[in-house]
Amino acid sequence: MNNYKNLAIGLLSLLLFVGCDSQKQETTEDGVNYVMIESGEGESFDEGDFAIFSIKIIDSKDSVMIDSERDGELPVQINDSILSTRGPLFSILKELKIGDSVKTKLTASQVLTEGFRQPISADKDKAERLTIFAKTLEKLDTAGFMEWQQQKRAEAMEEMQKKAEEQKGIDDQLIKDFLAENNIEAKRTESGLFYMVTEEGTGEKPEQGDSASVNYVGKLMDGTVFDTSYEDIAKEAGVYNENRDYKPYTFPIGARQVISGWDEGIMLLNEGSKATLYIPSGLGYGQRGSGRRIPPNSSLIFDVELVEVK
Repeated sequence: MNNYKNLAIGLLSLLLFVGCDSQKQETTEDGVNYVMIESGEGESFDEGDFAIFSIKIIDSKDSVMIDSERDGELPVQINDSILSTRGPLFSILKELKIGDSVKTKLTASQVLTEGFRQPISADKDKAERLTIFAKTLEKLDTAGFMEWQQQKRAEAMEEMQKKAEEQKGIDDQLIKDFLAENNIEAKRTESGLFYMVTEEGTGEKPEQGDSASVNYVGKLMDGTVFDTSYEDIAKEAGVYNENRDYKPYTFPIGARQVISGWDEGIMLLNEGSKATLYIPSGLGYGQRGSGRRIPPNSSLIFDVELVEVK
């Protein structure tokens, strides 16, 4: 019996030893404490090297603020004179080797303000404790880092194009459903713009380089007005700006001073015409949206009047 007891105690001691060894407390030269989850025992970094980190930051409510799997890896150039001014997080990162995986807890101020030089949002306490996980992935020289950047830009562009193509199909169906539900007969262009002329003008159609003056009401698909050139409609919709002069908006056709849905749509109209444009997000403000009033990937409705062409 005693043999089994001694064996159990021995195994328990071994497990405790291994656990402590695999996650041991470390301290940087600057006196910052962190936990070494796993030591990769890889190469260390020299001044001027570029280090690529995977990083995950979790707030005190267990919400993920930053995650490399979602937001991309963190590149850092090892420059002691610069990194020494960026707080305790970068004090830890600059001492790691390839394959090292660490965990630490720092305040929001230490991570966001000192580390990433970003303002802290009003709903975030500067003293809130954030949990940070970091792992060193790659060591690159200047040429290697430039190649890494190019690859990441290409991947980001490919992902954007993929999402834009998917969104194009979503927008097309959304507008078609809206038109069907409201018994609206609108024409569709090859680009995906839908339009319906409600009053035919007698003037000339604008061409590339012409100046067009347009009255308009811009709405989301749910009917919410986000902008207009009419003062009375702006007041009624709650978007009135007393510093603005409400009058037709004048812009050069084809100069990319307006969304592409406008450039294309206005060129379809004769001077004096009124129409409604149903603009998919790809011809509007796209994946970013615009300000507080136009969310990302918003299809838009514009009631327009082509007042004058010059």
